[in-house]
This record gives sequence, structure tokens and C-alpha cells, in this order.
Amino acid sequence: MSSSTEEFLVPEEAFETGAPEGMLGVEEELWLAHPESMKLAGGAQKILSGSPAGRFSGELIDCEIEVNSGVHREPASVVRDVADRRRELLGWAERLSRVLGTSGTHPIGEWREQEIIDTPHYRRLEERLGWIIRRNNTFALHVHYAVQEKEKAVYLFNRLREYVPHMLALSVNSPFWQGEYTDMLSSRTFVFSRSLHRAGLPEPLRSWDDYLKYVDYLQRSGTILKLGEIWWDIRPHPVLSTIELRAFDAQTELWRTEALIALGAALCDVLRGEYEAGELRPVRPNREIEENKWSAQRYGMEGVLVDHETHEGIPTRRALERFLEYLQPAGRDLSGVERILDEPAGAERQLEVWRETGSLVEVARDIARRTREFPPAGRP
Repeated sequence: MSSSTEEFLVPEEAFETGAPEGMLGVEEELWLAHPESMKLAGGAQKILSGSPAGRFSGELIDCEIEVNSGVHREPASVVRDVADRRRELLGWAERLSRVLGTSGTHPIGEWREQEIIDTPHYRRLEERLGWIIRRNNTFALHVHYAVQEKEKAVYLFNRLREYVPHMLALSVNSPFWQGEYTDMLSSRTFVFSRSLHRAGLPEPLRSWDDYLKYVDYLQRSGTILKLGEIWWDIRPHPVLSTIELRAFDAQTELWRTEALIALGAALCDVLRGEYEAGELRPVRPNREIEENKWSAQRYGMEGVLVDHETHEGIPTRRALERFLEYLQPAGRDLSGVERILDEPAGAERQLEVWRETGSLVEVARDIARRTREFPPAGRP
């Protein structure tokens, strides 16, 4: 499928490469700020020009830099890789007189002051989307999980949608937007996935052919030039033959990052097992999942999630405990997720600093300080 003059964006060998299933990788988005004012400040293009290709990526604005991990079997190996790249970025930040940090949004970041990076892709998005894309100063964690077989990838895509609220509730780390408390624990979700028309919770797919027809519709019309212009919370990545989990706010502490990678891997393991055993489960409609996503966005782990079977509201922490029980057959180490459940969320930590100091500048400083902390030797 493609126009007569364009190569179709989805490769024929997608999800049929024979590569090992279950391999993992992540993309982590971080911000650069001025060390005195703690306002967002540029520098990403200088980092990219001086770094090996593929180690980092640019993401829309010059104050944002993305870590691209290598491919690994275990979450701990992924996070060791991410930690090495964070250390490298900290060196760059020092040389550029910048501070490095990461959180779902920057507490005092002002979108009107940011420079769109000078690439054809982002200039095109600026022209097409205007104000909407310029204000998208958000930072996320994306987890990739390798899958083989197209219809298996579709099944994982459809089933993963149900757990977007769970992923979001565990990762909320953005209570502030443009210097204001938004009353939401994930302002990133509001700014990003609630404003862009190809973002947020995707509708289920009937088949692989259904996905191909959708991409063909977008490509033939000239609506998109690359698959990366589809920004769903859960996204097939046909070029890499991975399913990409995109619901997480960026995590300040690396131990939280590792926990969420392990969670995503375990969930994909379990769903793979369902498909391969022929024990297929129902695919939930968006209207039901969106109720839970809103609760996660607003309240994080302190809200209520609706049970899809009984339609009863369950305290989110209890629902997350049941979720972990469901993931036990994967045999993954989920102790980090249990720790998340036992501690205040990243968003709550930001609110605590704000209430203690009355200063969002101090909130940003605290985020930057925690971004510089690394676990003891032997850990990521």
C-alpha cells in the first residue's frame, strides 16, 4: 500500500524478522535549564552535533534531549545503559552551563520562550500544528518490547490499551504546568495526549490489515510523512518490530524507571502468553478505559479505577495490587513496582517540596538534584 510515487511507511517484514521476542529498549526525555533561574534553556542541538549518531535524539525544542538506549534482554541492563547516557548528558550540561533534569513537565517552563529545533520534521510540525505543537513542552518515558507475528502484535496493542491507566497512575510526575499547579498529577497527559488529534488512547484494531489501511489513509493524504507522527499511548513500531508503551511520565529517579520497564515487560510477557495459548481476553472500548485514564491523570494512585467486569469502583492502589498479581506468571522482578506503591509518587514529591518552600524554582532544583543521583555500584 502506498501512492505510486512513495514507498509505503510500513515495511513488509514488520514483526516478521525472526528477531528474539521480549527484547527491551527505552527512550527517556530530559530537560535542560539555566542553573540560576532554573528556567528551560537550549543546548540540545549542540549536544547532538557533538555526540555519536543514535546515542541521543532531538525532541521538538532545544531545551529537550532524548536518551536512546540500546537493545537488552533485562530491565536492569536497559537502566544501566540509560544511567551511562545520563552521566554523559550531565557532562554536556556542565560544559554548556546548564542543569539537567527530567519530569513529565518542567515546573516553571515557559513554552513561549523555547526554540523549535531546526529539522525539517519539526519545522513541518510547527507549520502544520502551530500553537498546539509549540506549547507541547512535555517529557515522557517510552518502553519498547519486541514482538514477532503481526496479529500477535495487534493483540498486544489492543490489550495493552486497557492498562494505560495503570501505567499512568504508577508514573505520575507532572503536577505543574507553566508555573501553576493544575490539580492534576500528570499535566503532561493533559498537554500532550489531550490536545493532539493522533495522540492519547487509540481505538482497537480489528486486524493487521486494519492498521495498514489507517497508515495508508494518512500517508496518501499527505497527513503524515513518517510513522512517528502517530503519537498514541500504545503504538506499534513496525520499523523496529516492537510495541511501544508511551503512557509513562518521565521518571526522575532511575529506580522508578527500572520498575516501569519491568512492569511493561511483564505485562507484554503475560499478554504474549495469552495469545500463544489461545486464551484471548476481551478488548475493552475506549469509553470505559478513558474513565480510568482520567482518574489516573487527576489522582495518580490515590483515585478510583472502575473494574471492567463488575463496574465497581476500586481504590487505585488496590486495583494496582491486583494488577501485580495478574503479572506474577511472567516471573519478572516487580519489587520496584511494589516500592512505588509504598512510596509517594513523583508528583507528590514535587508537591511536597512546593508546599515546604513555596517556590517552584526549588521544585525544579530538587528534580535536577534527584536526576543526578545514581544507585550504588552494582545497581543501575
